[in-house]
Amino acid sequence: MIPIANAFDLVVLRCLSERGGGSAADVARRLDRSRTYVRTRLITLAETGYVRPAGAVPRLQTYELTSTGAAVARRVDSMADV
Repeated sequence: MIPIANAFDLVVLRCLSERGGGSAADVARRLDRSRTYVRTRLITLAETGYVRPAGAVPRLQTYELTSTGAAVARRVDSMADV
């Protein structure tokens, strides 16, 4: 597993965890970031095994957490409670 090097990726994982997945546009709206930036982060997270594509239409691509991504999101949630 490749470590997460971008702190925003943790925010994306947590967002996907709270909503059970979503598209780049959905995440961008919720996090007040550009869709392009979020899409880039989601692609990187998919390449490193933290998320996986969940939809069949590339333009409307949605993503969901892998078991590794879900574990990281839970860890981030537990650290936020401290």
